[in-house]
Amino acid sequence: MIRARGGLQSALAGMLLLTLFGCGHRGASSDSDEDATPPASAIVMAVSGARVTVAPMRSTIHLLGTTVAQRHLTLRAPAAGRIEGLTLQSGDVVRRGQIVARIINREIEAAENGLAVARRLDPDDAAALSASLRRNAPPAGITVIAPEDAVVAQRIVSSGQMVADLDPITDLIDPGSIYIEAAAPIDELSQIRPGMSAVVTSPLKPGVEIAARVNAASPSLSPGGLTIPIRIEFTGSDRVAQAGVPVEVAVVTTDLPGAITVPDAALFEDAASGAHYVFVAGADSLAHRTIVTLGIHDGARTQIATGVAPGAVVITSGGYALSEGLRVTVAVANP
Repeated sequence: MIRARGGLQSALAGMLLLTLFGCGHRGASSDSDEDATPPASAIVMAVSGARVTVAPMRSTIHLLGTTVAQRHLTLRAPAAGRIEGLTLQSGDVVRRGQIVARIINREIEAAENGLAVARRLDPDDAAALSASLRRNAPPAGITVIAPEDAVVAQRIVSSGQMVADLDPITDLIDPGSIYIEAAAPIDELSQIRPGMSAVVTSPLKPGVEIAARVNAASPSLSPGGLTIPIRIEFTGSDRVAQAGVPVEVAVVTTDLPGAITVPDAALFEDAASGAHYVFVAGADSLAHRTIVTLGIHDGARTQIATGVAPGAVVITSGGYALSEGLRVTVAVANP
C-alpha cells in the first residue's frame, strides 16, 4: 500500500511538471506574437487631402419652363382684294415701317382689265383712261406696313390669295414681351421669392447663359396640384425671341461671395446622430475627427458654417477606415 501510494504521487508529480512546461511554452509563444504585431499607433495610412478654401458659392433650384409671348400683333388687310408680295415665314424678324405685302383692290384690277380691252378696241381714248387710272389708284396697290419691330409667329394667308377687308394676314409677337413660365414644385416654393436672380439656358442657344429674375408666383396651382407657375423675366438684351421654347431656369436662392468650403469627398455622416464630420490632418500627423455644420451645396463642394477654418487640410480618401488618432501621411491636392 505504501509503494502504491508512492507510485501515485510520482505520477501526479510528473503530470504537474508536464502542465507547467506546457503553460510555459504557450506563454513564450504569446509573447512572440505580441512582439511580431506592431501597436496601433505605429500604423501609418497614406491618404489624399485638400485644403479648406474660401470661394464664392451659389445655391440654386432648377426649374423647367416655356417661353410665352405676352403681346401679340395681328396684321390685317387694309382693304378687300388680292394680296401680293407676302414672303414672310414663321420666325422672320420685321422692322417698324417695313412693307410686308400689298393689297391689289378688285376694282383696280377690274379697271386695269378694262383698260387693256380699251387699248385694243379704241387706242385713242385708252390714253385718257390710263391717265385717270394712274391718278386714282397707284399700280402698286395698298401697302401693308409693320407697325413696330416684331417676330413672325404665323403667316395666315399666302401671296395671291383673295382677302376681305380686315382679314388677318400675319400673326406677330413682340419679342420684348416674351417671358418664361416655369413650374416650381410646391415643396420648393418657400425658397423662391420675387427679385431672385436666375440663369436661363435654352437649346436654341447652346452654352449660353441668359440673365433673368423671378417676377412673381401664380396664386393658383397647376392642374394636378403638384407645381405652381412662376413668372421669370429676362433682365438683359440677350433673350429668347421665340414663344413656346422649352428652357431650364436655375433660380439663385443663396449667393455667398466668400464661403468656407470643403470637397464633398471629405464629408461623413454619423448614422446614429445624423451629425456631419470631417477628418482633419493635424500638424502631429494624426487624423482628428471634427464635427462640422453644413451650409449650401454647389457642384462638388459644400459650405462649412462651423467646425473648420480656411487653410486646414481635410482627408478626402480612406473612407470609413479612418479613425480618430490614426497616423497618416497626406498628399494634398492642388486647390
